[in-house]
Amino acid sequence: MCYNNCSIQIESAVGGSGSLIKTSGRVTKTTDGYRFEYDLDGDCCVLTVGRNETVQERRGRQNIKLIFRKGEKTNCVIGTDGFSGSLPLFTHDIGFKVNGGYSLLIVYTLGEDKITLKFIAKNSVKG
Repeated sequence: MCYNNCSIQIESAVGGSGSLIKTSGRVTKTTDGYRFEYDLDGDCCVLTVGRNETVQERRGRQNIKLIFRKGEKTNCVIGTDGFSGSLPLFTHDIGFKVNGGYSLLIVYTLGEDKITLKFIAKNSVKG
């Protein structure tokens, strides 16, 4: 496995409004794809990109797990302070590229909202 520090940029758009988050993290090459680890507002986040599915997990003040499989319905599981629930999630499209960095595009519907997510990671220091 190879570990690299990286800069991460996450853009999301929902119904005409968008957000941009910048952070740093670590990328690991796995047997099935890639694993990105980073912090977001004090929570630990892990994005795993594999051949058949992509999984986004967040643990801390907000606990969220989203499983993306192109053309399939899955669930988004949300839990905070002992309460948990889920929302239906449908993945319209997923695209992942490795070309001097890492680029992931996911288009999905969560509940009633159609969301476009762009995740970009660029190696900063090899270690």
